[in-house]
Amino acid sequence: MGLTSAALACLAMAWPWAPCSAEEALPASEQALQACRANPQVAVQSAPIDARDAETVCEGVERALQFLARAGLASPPATTVELVQQLPPELGDRALGCYLRNAGKIQLLTYRKFEAGGEWFQMQRDRELYRALAAHEMAHAVVGCHSEPRKLPVPAHEYVAYVVMFATMEPGLRGRLLARFSGTGFSSTLQINTLNHLANPSQFGVDAWRDYLRRPAREAWLRDVIAGRVVQEWPDDGP
Repeated sequence: MGLTSAALACLAMAWPWAPCSAEEALPASEQALQACRANPQVAVQSAPIDARDAETVCEGVERALQFLARAGLASPPATTVELVQQLPPELGDRALGCYLRNAGKIQLLTYRKFEAGGEWFQMQRDRELYRALAAHEMAHAVVGCHSEPRKLPVPAHEYVAYVVMFATMEPGLRGRLLARFSGTGFSSTLQINTLNHLANPSQFGVDAWRDYLRRPAREAWLRDVIAGRVVQEWPDDGP
């Protein structure tokens, strides 16, 4: 997920990721969660459950899963989306959501908390952007299942999640959002890196989408990114 610089820490907390397997079903103690009607393997948890928020999240999840299924990427056997008033403190106060692979869980701010945060991608936050956030995080969950046993570089994770987010966004909103950002996308895959993502996550997301649109075989391209054949792993320590 990583929608801001703080999100990098969220992904780091989840590593090492376990392979996706049917053994990751929801614990019996959590069966009271509200399952998404179209995707019962995904459940929304909140205290209490806000029916409209749950429906919005499930719609974003459905968009992401359908898009990735067309690329040959199956969904995890079980994922919980927990709607929270605050994300883990180590993420700071800028993150909007977080995917914790070992727990099979996505954490999102409630819609009320999301909406109160001002602009996102230079747009006023609304239900459609909240759906986009849910799609982004669900994409991370799917990528996590298909990128093992390697540790996929964070920028590769983000590239795919942003592509899914923009691909599944309502076209009118997507057009208005993209018009606020200059550029034509990455000029080289070397630009799909941590520094660019941390420096300006929104521009990174827009550049990822524009780069993806230039690819002649888009579904195969996404599979290559997830397989680790595109984005290089940068060293995380000094010489």
